[in-house]
Amino acid sequence: MTSCLGRCAVSARVRLAAVVALVVPLAPHPRGQAGLPRFEPTDCWVDGEWARDVRRECGWLVVPESRDRPSTTTVRLAVEIFRAQEPSGAPPRVFLHGGPGGAGGIRLYSEGLARSRLSLHRDLVVYDQRGAGFSQPKLCPAYDTVADAALTEARRACIAELEAQGVDRRAYTTAASVADLMDLRRTLGYESWDVYGVSYGARLAQEAMARDGRAIRAVVLASPLARAFSSQAEQPLSTQRALEHVFAACARQPSCRDAFPTVEQDFYAVYDDLTTSPVPVPIVRPDSARDTVWLDGRRLVDDIRNRMLIRLRLGVARLPLLLQDLRAGDRARAAREIVGESAERAPDRALRALINCADHATSGAVYQRTLDSVNAVARPPFRRVFDGECEQWLPHVRDESMPAPVRSGIPTLILTGHFDDRAPTAMARRIAATLSHTYLVEFPDEGHDARPSACHAGIVAQFFEDPTRQPDTSCVATIAPIRFAVAWEPARGP
Repeated sequence: MTSCLGRCAVSARVRLAAVVALVVPLAPHPRGQAGLPRFEPTDCWVDGEWARDVRRECGWLVVPESRDRPSTTTVRLAVEIFRAQEPSGAPPRVFLHGGPGGAGGIRLYSEGLARSRLSLHRDLVVYDQRGAGFSQPKLCPAYDTVADAALTEARRACIAELEAQGVDRRAYTTAASVADLMDLRRTLGYESWDVYGVSYGARLAQEAMARDGRAIRAVVLASPLARAFSSQAEQPLSTQRALEHVFAACARQPSCRDAFPTVEQDFYAVYDDLTTSPVPVPIVRPDSARDTVWLDGRRLVDDIRNRMLIRLRLGVARLPLLLQDLRAGDRARAAREIVGESAERAPDRALRALINCADHATSGAVYQRTLDSVNAVARPPFRRVFDGECEQWLPHVRDESMPAPVRSGIPTLILTGHFDDRAPTAMARRIAATLSHTYLVEFPDEGHDARPSACHAGIVAQFFEDPTRQPDTSCVATIAPIRFAVAWEPARGP
């Protein structure tokens, strides 16, 4: 599905990239921060044969840890620049990874960008946001592996560790990250650039549109989290509706409909059963120790959310079959697949909590009221509990409302997935409502932050080539639907 939202007829703003390594401060920094920001060249963090034929530079962007309090503490952001091989005056492009936290952009994007032709005529900039990926410091790495039952005590230990290290917990916010982004642009000598943001990176891109809009020619928001409302507070209904999309897709496919005529009822019956009587699943830990994991209703929902995030075509294709086996078939086999495919915890758990708390994405009166109202209409498997952890992480943070939505005429392409339960299309439409030059495309076979297909990538390329023109999205109609598995066979395909 595609649409052009708002007034699409605005003139293009053409700005050339000045490829000059200048250190230009964004604004006066707190006392003790002379010489910041600065760029310190270093060896690149990832390498391979794919890097032989590209012009690549790597370095640390050194910026103040605190943006609004006197301090001598700095943070170091890992930056990788693919220089244009045949410069044409095309604006550089910066890539903002999701999270908050996680593997970062350098691990995720470097090889793919090097193998593409995107850097033929323009510079490409990839970096790891503060606290993420290769950037320093890392906040409480041990906290990433703590079991849920021990979280409260581990959180106290992490906070004590950060205080002992002199880390300012209040400095890890989206506002600080957008200041980093602005410093990066100026330090690299770019007058303006194009911005590509994914998931939380798209949330950061919206902040840049509000704070540094004159330096942005065009923006892609892929699977965007919102600036003006909490996507996390609306998570219960988003997950419920995404799963309903799976049920509806099965019903539209004759083979799936005939094999699993009661798939929706199967899900709710299995959830109730596992909540009452969890299934033990023997496992072998990485250290070869044997253990038992209990598959309960909550773990089932978490697995389904994971299937709609990672390798969606494979994971979702087997879901009706798994539900049937859990209800009236080989429960042990289905349980082993679910437990065996459970995603590892995303890294940077402490960083993610700090940013979400500071942004009121998971804290504050507005968040709690929204969550309460959503829980009131969501069905039991999807409801979430307000745990109040932000009162530990940031006990003195002001309970403010969410920021206003971005109002901008910057040409913007918003990309969503039909099965996305984290940033569904309905939320993207609310983001688009205050952007006057916006195109929105929903891909029928994608979830959240999907690996771009040829159709997806082609639409992005068209948009950046000329952001003033609506891209040709006819390829979306040719995308084949997910083919559901109706028997236990080895899964195939990416």
